[in-house]
Amino acid sequence: MKIVFSFIAGVVACTLLLYGVRMVIPAQAATDESGLTSENNTNTLTKLLPDIETIYHDALTMPFIKAQSKIYDKDIAEYYQALMDKTGLTQ
Repeated sequence: MKIVFSFIAGVVACTLLLYGVRMVIPAQAATDESGLTSENNTNTLTKLLPDIETIYHDALTMPFIKAQSKIYDKDIAEYYQALMDKTGLTQ
């Protein structure tokens, strides 16, 4: 009996939570009569997100660039640079 009551209470709680979230977060953009999005609909949240691609690329390449600055032999440095160019680790 307790299990059935707990299950029903959980379903009710999740349903209320979903309806509450649905009211707070708009699921669709506002449109006018022509079907186009309204002028006051801005993407301010997407502007706040960091550029993940740039952060990932920098995190991937930074150790290799730092290691390249520590190579003092000219032949090894040229080989290392060619290897980085071939693998696409440099801009």
